[in-house]
Amino acid sequence: MQNLLKTFRGVAAVVILAAMVAPAWAQGDARFSGTVVDQSGAFVPGATVTVKNQRTGEVRTVISTAQGLYMVPNLKPSVYTITVMLGSFQPLEYTDMTLAAGQEFGLDLELHAAGVSETVTVEAHATAIDLSSARIGANVSEREVAALPVNGRQMSQLLLQAPGSQNAGTGTWQDIRFSGRAVEQNVIKYDGIEGSAIIDAAPGNVNGENNTPFKLQASLENVQEFRVESSSYPAEYGTGTGGQVSVITKSGTNGFHGALFEYARRDRFDTRNYFDSTRNVDGSVITTLPKSKLKQDQFGGSIGGPLARDRAFFFGSYEGYRLDAGLNFVEAIPSNQAWARATAAIAPLRSGFLAPGAVVLSGASANPDFDIAQLQTVQHVTENAFSARVDFKANDSWSSYIRLFRDTGTNNEPQGVTGRIFHTTAKPTNAVFNLQGILNGGLTNELKFGYNAAQTTEQGLAPAGFENIILNLSGSVANTGIAGQGATSGLAIPGGLVRVNSAGNGRSAPYNPYSLTFADTLNMVSGSHYLKAGGDVRVIRMATDQQGGITYSFANLDAFLANTPATIQYFGDLSEPSPFHNGATGMKHTKQQ
Repeated sequence: MQNLLKTFRGVAAVVILAAMVAPAWAQGDARFSGTVVDQSGAFVPGATVTVKNQRTGEVRTVISTAQGLYMVPNLKPSVYTITVMLGSFQPLEYTDMTLAAGQEFGLDLELHAAGVSETVTVEAHATAIDLSSARIGANVSEREVAALPVNGRQMSQLLLQAPGSQNAGTGTWQDIRFSGRAVEQNVIKYDGIEGSAIIDAAPGNVNGENNTPFKLQASLENVQEFRVESSSYPAEYGTGTGGQVSVITKSGTNGFHGALFEYARRDRFDTRNYFDSTRNVDGSVITTLPKSKLKQDQFGGSIGGPLARDRAFFFGSYEGYRLDAGLNFVEAIPSNQAWARATAAIAPLRSGFLAPGAVVLSGASANPDFDIAQLQTVQHVTENAFSARVDFKANDSWSSYIRLFRDTGTNNEPQGVTGRIFHTTAKPTNAVFNLQGILNGGLTNELKFGYNAAQTTEQGLAPAGFENIILNLSGSVANTGIAGQGATSGLAIPGGLVRVNSAGNGRSAPYNPYSLTFADTLNMVSGSHYLKAGGDVRVIRMATDQQGGITYSFANLDAFLANTPATIQYFGDLSEPSPFHNGATGMKHTKQQ
């Protein structure tokens, strides 16, 4: 019975320890480990192994065990010098040892008996193959982040270097998936703090579910390196079953470093598009229209350096994005012949079908009740991203840093010849405070407090009188005079409502969520054993509203002109008085922890 109780207590202890292991991925989760031996291969106990960060001067020291084992855990990704010393042995030094994010770098150290006073220095980059686990993933190094060509400096495209990754669309955060899993199952963390849109895993989504053209939720200028875990990752990774993306941000060093950059694209560098002119059926030009506009600028810079050598460092960056992109819309609208049959209630809606600047293409329609209209207009995107980070070393045992990301983006995207504009804004913010301490008995502890916000809005802009409605006419019209276009054109859809979510149309959808993360990780080295336990508490708060409108759907043009809709769908405001909460009004608030 006593043996049974002992066994039960042992199993319970293991279960409790496993329960404590939570998704508290630490920035300093890389480590050097190995065995110290002499020339004969015998273990060397009591050797002093010193690991020094060549960029910040931070030093960690351990003593090899009776079996010659050493381990230096909780190191930041950087370039290190490793020194080994013991009594009459020649000192051994490895320089320029690059340690990647989350990497266990196995390195055995061989000491030689001292014949003369000298130091053995190895200047090489040792090849490190991770044999510590069966996880499948890839490290994207600082050199790769800086040097690989990436369209639009979109960091998400670098995730495609990981095994099992797939681009399911445009290569943005919303389109990268791993090992056949859904995008919503991915987890993206900056310095161990989630960087999602709260509802959706992809950073920067509007209303937590709609894609955006914004690029700088995590500017490449802030990224030192990152690791992507595709599958078979350790239990500590949680809150998602897809790819686990762990981003490590840049910090200052003992040297001042900075960068300035500008990437520019202009339509004057491009040849004229075939469809920049109206054409006859044989392809001859009827009217030469202005070339599709394109003006794109991505610019910014960064600077980092010491505030106090070997003790305090700073890093800051700014990146701006400006896009004016030409859009070309070709849609069918009711003709003069059709409007002559409109009822008195429908006739005033004619102004909503054709925006200022749109033109009617003569002879392009095969149906006398429709004209084919074309609108050449411009999408405007503006984005400004800032970051700041300060690292501080209090003493040899305690260090900390604080880091802030802030991005502000605005997008005005026309959606047809009617002139309706889909207006979106995004203000994602991500911040972290980190405190790391080296305790007695081979213990290290890392404490994090993080804040992640994904404030966005989306709104439909339309001419006066059309703000709260949308008119859907079913069908299409055959084209007869638009060379190179499809055989048919869709019908214009006037109105100010846009697709705010998967449920229906609305005029606006404010979305203001944030999460707070409290995470603590305790690591212990005992002989050849490395134990790790931690906890991660995430508190979510969200305020949201969906401001709806009325969608009128008509089976065909005649039904529209006669004012006989097939369906009328009313989508109310969430902020309207609630019948379930004593008539409460305003944005709806959600709490989760």
